[in-house]
Amino acid sequence: MSQKSSGPLSKFNLALALLWLVDVVVTVAGYLVLTSSNATQAEFYTSQSSDYVAYFTAQSGSNLGATLLGAGVIGFIITLAAHAVSWSINKNAVVAAPVNATDEPNFDFDDDTDFDAEETAPVQARAAEAGTVTSAAGTAPADLTPKASVPADETPAAAPAETGTGDAPTDEPKTAR
Repeated sequence: MSQKSSGPLSKFNLALALLWLVDVVVTVAGYLVLTSSNATQAEFYTSQSSDYVAYFTAQSGSNLGATLLGAGVIGFIITLAAHAVSWSINKNAVVAAPVNATDEPNFDFDDDTDFDAEETAPVQARAAEAGTVTSAAGTAPADLTPKASVPADETPAAAPAETGTGDAPTDEPKTAR
């Protein structure tokens, strides 16, 4: 069902609406706690009271209110960014071309690719020089282990003597001894 043909409730982003609601509630609660605590502090100062419990309570309330107010403002910024991303995703989803579900994918690959003789000649020449045989497309070689390709005019180097300490990456592990 596309966005244009569906009802208004399917277009409603409940999570985003709840984020906005929580931001408003936290910001308003922070404002109310901050202003009431600041009023309590002002009353404490004007009355010249010695009730320090009320004074510290008012200071704590001011601190809590300012923290809630800051969290609400940061929440507004984060929710606005989430709203922008959500709007962009919805906009790009509408612009994308709809996929026809009745179309079946076309898996007709051309496996019968014919290579020109110009393309295969250098490869076959190098294989002939190296002494390797290229197999036909339908047959597999009997031995599939890789072998070192050495030109015919060179002799392979002798294997080094077994003097490893097990520390070099080419030596066998110490646990295998």
